[in-house]
Amino acid sequence: MRLLIVLIIGGFLGWIAGSLYPAPQAWLTKVNLPGIQERLNTAQQTAPQPPPAATMPASTPVSLPTPSTTTAPAHSGPVDAQTLAQYRAWIHDARQLHPYADSEDRMYAVMMCESRGQATLVNRAGPYTGLFQYGTATWNGAWNSYRTQSVLDPHAQILATALAWQNHMQEQWGCYTHPQ
Repeated sequence: MRLLIVLIIGGFLGWIAGSLYPAPQAWLTKVNLPGIQERLNTAQQTAPQPPPAATMPASTPVSLPTPSTTTAPAHSGPVDAQTLAQYRAWIHDARQLHPYADSEDRMYAVMMCESRGQATLVNRAGPYTGLFQYGTATWNGAWNSYRTQSVLDPHAQILATALAWQNHMQEQWGCYTHPQ
């Protein structure tokens, strides 16, 4: 009986917390972002090392394109049709390089849900950055062979996301599991 009560209360609180996301802008002004970022950086420095590469999902080694040489200009406001068309082309190329089960349209929809196609969008509540809203620790993870590229590089984000999806990591995106 206690377990049932705890589950009901926990579900109710989870529902309330979930309905408040994203937090109203007024709440974000009260958040001590520099303090949080400092704690996150300290935690990353003391975090355990990732498992050896042998335990990571295997993918076929390929020569990787250099995203920084083919990058479209980064956008922070409304994105023009030409830039979105370039993103679609990169999504197509990325799926060829890192095949994944979902459609290219699904990846495009997740990108638009996460950032509206704004390559330099930063969600300071995370902080999450870029087209697919990567956190610093995730972007720098051992799984990501594109981690040496800037997280703000839209081509690198598309290629990294295709690699993540090839490794069955789609559930990491809220917009994948709860499309808007």
